[in-house]
Amino acid sequence: MDERWEELHPRRRNFITALIAVIVAATFMCCVALYNGTVAIELATRGITTEATVVQVDRFQRGSNVIVEFTAQGGDTVSVECTSCSPELGEGDRVRIRYNPENVASGVEDAENQGARRVALFALAAVAVLLSAAGFIKWRLARERTSV
Repeated sequence: MDERWEELHPRRRNFITALIAVIVAATFMCCVALYNGTVAIELATRGITTEATVVQVDRFQRGSNVIVEFTAQGGDTVSVECTSCSPELGEGDRVRIRYNPENVASGVEDAENQGARRVALFALAAVAVLLSAAGFIKWRLARERTSV
């Protein structure tokens, strides 16, 4: 490692490490927001709403996997994961879904839940918090420099 890094006060090194970690996390959350925002916009503009039947529900300790079956616009019967369907659903239940007819394999979402939009908004809120934390850490670093 660079000897200049070793010469830094351990407290400054901790602040710099925290700043890097927060910036990496903010960048990751920006990517999450961008992806889910794109999916939400696609579903809002091109999405088709239809009825689907729940054919399989796998419940795990930290979530669930809900598979629905429906007839797509082209007449094909499709089974695909519903990314925002409630884990409370059971096999045989009916649910209103929204899907992109150009990319059915990418999954569908509950028409009333709008999961991709919610994830995008959550990710943007996380970015705001992380950038605030980065600003605070930068301020502390500048303050550390003047006191040393």
